[in-house]
Amino acid sequence: MGQTKNKKTVNPVKNKTVNSLKNKTVNTVKKQNTVEYVVVNIICLFVFIAFGYIAIMSFFQTSIIDPQNYVSEVIQYQVDNVALNILFTVLFTVFVFRMKRHYDFFAKINMKYMEIGLVAFSVVLGLIWIFSVASVPAADSYNIFETATEAAKGDYSSLINGSQFYNSDYYGGYSYYNFYPFQLGFVFICEMIYRIFGTANSMPIQVINVFCVGLAYLGIAKITKILFKRRSIEFIAILMLAGCFQLILFSTFAYGNIIGMCAAIWASYFLIKYFQTNKYVLLIPCGVLLVLSTLAKYNNMIYLVAFVVMLIVHTIKNKKWQSIAFALAICIATAGTSNLVIMSYESRANTEFSSGVSQTLYLDMGLNESYMAPGWYNGIALNTFKNNNLNSDAASAQAWNDINSRLNIMANNPSYAVDFFGKKIISQWNEPTFESIWVSKVKQHSYNINGIGKSMYEGSLGQFFELYFNLYMQIIYILFAVGIYCMFLHRKTNIETVLLPLVILGGFGYHMLFEGKSQYILTYIVLLIPVSAFALNCILNGKYVKIKEFVAKLKKIPENKEAST
Repeated sequence: MGQTKNKKTVNPVKNKTVNSLKNKTVNTVKKQNTVEYVVVNIICLFVFIAFGYIAIMSFFQTSIIDPQNYVSEVIQYQVDNVALNILFTVLFTVFVFRMKRHYDFFAKINMKYMEIGLVAFSVVLGLIWIFSVASVPAADSYNIFETATEAAKGDYSSLINGSQFYNSDYYGGYSYYNFYPFQLGFVFICEMIYRIFGTANSMPIQVINVFCVGLAYLGIAKITKILFKRRSIEFIAILMLAGCFQLILFSTFAYGNIIGMCAAIWASYFLIKYFQTNKYVLLIPCGVLLVLSTLAKYNNMIYLVAFVVMLIVHTIKNKKWQSIAFALAICIATAGTSNLVIMSYESRANTEFSSGVSQTLYLDMGLNESYMAPGWYNGIALNTFKNNNLNSDAASAQAWNDINSRLNIMANNPSYAVDFFGKKIISQWNEPTFESIWVSKVKQHSYNINGIGKSMYEGSLGQFFELYFNLYMQIIYILFAVGIYCMFLHRKTNIETVLLPLVILGGFGYHMLFEGKSQYILTYIVLLIPVSAFALNCILNGKYVKIKEFVAKLKKIPENKEAST
């Protein structure tokens, strides 16, 4: 009887469930072929080098917006207190290891409640913030607001050359969309929204931004879950997302950044699910969301490139020719939809737009100095295009001459080139607010801002968050670099886990060469979190055998001394 009592009973239903879950998980070790192994690990190597550099530099300095030239976005490079940064990192490490004692409690928490709580938390804070400051669009966002609200009323005059529109003198009588026709994608989205919710102000877009932040956070949590399949890793990711306040503050910006980011994150989720299950139906929402993402923000073509690269690898790996067909389809769909929207507005306004400022002109701008920071906006692209009477070929030819001249200068003066690109990278990735406060602080407001807004702009709340953002990003950068190393060490590098790092690498490379700004980097920051959460989980569950042996030897030293005496 005693043996019968102690014998463990096997639950066949439970075992069946566990086996079912195992079957759903792609075995990344056995199925990984040579092409996948080489491609994903080369990507990880470049990502590790880039973010290892950023992580190290974040300990020594921080980029800030010069308080004396705040409106003009002039960047200063502020030397950090290294001892304070190291102390904070040590305290953070001690804290998370102490919290590990309560692991059993955290393991019992329902992740669905955590996900719902994360979305509710970010949405509530976001709504409080946007209505606290009631920011009014300016610059490019106002051009889009003006065009979309007028189009919602059937007025397309701002699309026509020679018409009066916001800041029209700056564009020399040409329509804004002759320079930036790709912006009509977001104009189209805004027009639909303003037709539904009214054209009085930009609040409908800001409210949608807030909900998109919540959905984007949920998407990252879900991606973390399906990538690493550990409750503890998703739990850590949710806590990290809850601490990422920059995007919540950025919701006041009536532009396509947040809506485009949200759509792209969920497109990534469906693509990863497709890689894991090979269910072709998942490619439909992936494609639709990617098209929406590039309409909202054309720079999200970086996601398209990453998707195509991984779909090609998936085709070679699994001989799934449908993957390469889908890659071709989304290339046609994203470019085609953007062109259809442009043609639609041309038809409605009875006008014709030029091809706009080319990527060559953006490269020229990104390789030149700026009063803000190296490679930030300097007007070169727009002025070159305007001075060549909107002739794209002539403007591109002039830009290439300038690019070659700049490259020759850098080749003949390598120390200048290193300084230029070093400052450009740090001015973007190591400006920890990512202009999330700046985008509303420098603008007009529909009504007097309340105490929350005043404290954030000029008071103790703003000072606290600037310090917090600096320390938060240091931890995220360190963990992300460590996470890339841990993925390689634990053989977790595959087309699923490396998809988001490839997007990040694309963003890093693009903004290192082309036009840069710290606000452009913000939408990539949440993509760091799945790998960062994996890193922290690895750190917490490490065996540290060598360290324990070393500590044990140190403890024996006094005993040996006493014995010898």
